[in-house]
Amino acid sequence: MRIKKIVYYEPLDDLAHLHSKFSNLNIMMNFTKLLVRFNIQYKVSCKFLLTLCIVISVDVFGAKEVDVALVTEHFPPYQIVDQNNVLSGFTTELMIEVMKRSQYRYSINAYPWTVAYNFALKKPNHCIFSIARLSSRENLFTWIGRITENNKAIVWGLKNKQNYKISSLEDIKKYTTAVKRNNAPHQALLEMGFSEGINLYVLDNSNALINILYSRSEIDFIVADDITISYRAKLAGIDINQLHKEYEISNLWSEFYLACNKNTNQKVIDNLTLIIDEIHKDGTYQRLLGNWKNKMSYRK
Repeated sequence: MRIKKIVYYEPLDDLAHLHSKFSNLNIMMNFTKLLVRFNIQYKVSCKFLLTLCIVISVDVFGAKEVDVALVTEHFPPYQIVDQNNVLSGFTTELMIEVMKRSQYRYSINAYPWTVAYNFALKKPNHCIFSIARLSSRENLFTWIGRITENNKAIVWGLKNKQNYKISSLEDIKKYTTAVKRNNAPHQALLEMGFSEGINLYVLDNSNALINILYSRSEIDFIVADDITISYRAKLAGIDINQLHKEYEISNLWSEFYLACNKNTNQKVIDNLTLIIDEIHKDGTYQRLLGNWKNKMSYRK
């Protein structure tokens, strides 16, 4: 599976320095091809190549070992990977601030959600954001701190199909709701008694969520909060006013968190927890949130 976006940060480092190191890695790879092409004597070439590999690999990888590997997904407006593969967004900026204060060497990688989730689940010193704190996940991760405000989960449908009679979650179960695989609505609705293939239609691509309301007549609803729905509509080229709030699901992903693998170094856990608490108390959180408020509004 192709990685959607990789961004690398490290204290006291810069992108030009990083680029030069990866250029060295390309030189090493090209040199290897050259040796094979001209069939240079095995013993001499291997000995030289081994030395070259050691020197360059220390430069490229040794200096780039990280204390914390952050993983995330493209989830506008919290994490945004644009067409130029630049990663931005409110929680992205928040996590950069956290890591700057920590002074840890770190990386931020944006993957498809399932890939990011499994990295954080299985690899020590890997942490994931923005992740909903569901009961089914509670014992799977070490939960560091809240990184978003409360967001209400909304069931959305098309206005021109407003012939539904919805007054409870049980009414929603009579129809078909599209969700993204392994995300919070998917897992939460399964916990609430929904079933794949019966009243849940599972997608691997979140960008298709709104489009599927138009392209598949059997799909009645999607689930998103007030904040992300406007971005999904914009990406799909759809007027958000064509969508209608059908039902508000209580107790579904009220907040997003930073969470780490259960085997992450305890000093890292304690330090990140303290820093996130400080960021909420010293006004940094509200300042960063204020910078993104206009971009994160539902209707204008």
